[in-house]
Amino acid sequence: MTRNQILWLCIAISFILHMWGLDRDWSMGKRAGGEEIVIPADFAIAADVPPANGLALEQAVDTGDERKAESAARRLRREARRRYFQRVREAIEDRKFRPGSDLAGLIGNVLYTFRIRPDDTFSDIRLKRSSGDPVLDRAALDAIRAAGGKVKRPAILRDLRFTMSVTVKYQYSL
Repeated sequence: MTRNQILWLCIAISFILHMWGLDRDWSMGKRAGGEEIVIPADFAIAADVPPANGLALEQAVDTGDERKAESAARRLRREARRRYFQRVREAIEDRKFRPGSDLAGLIGNVLYTFRIRPDDTFSDIRLKRSSGDPVLDRAALDAIRAAGGKVKRPAILRDLRFTMSVTVKYQYSL
């Protein structure tokens, strides 16, 4: 075989393997004991998600084909999680400047990690990266505590626990 023939053979094999890999279902099976998802959140990214849109499992499920139905249900849960986490981030953002707090002129980013229980309250709130200013760190902690339990999750996500990481950014005059 010539070099040109070997090159084209390698390209053909690569193409076949890629097509085979794309056609596979690479999702993991369910774990016993519930589902835990770690979601990094950054308030610099804005999302236009209307919170009033409710989701129902029946909206995306075609009962004629079980595989399509499972895929549609996964997509629906993923979209419900995305919307729920966006509303949690917005609730924290809305509470980061408490009345009477003097945070004018202070700039910094604080990273916290916390768990969201099935009743939508937050627990195990931990500082992962400090802003370097204890006042900002405390204000971010207060915002997260105040937002706990304020956002109700869609029924499709009931009984799940989540772990979420949130960067609370303070740039008061910007």
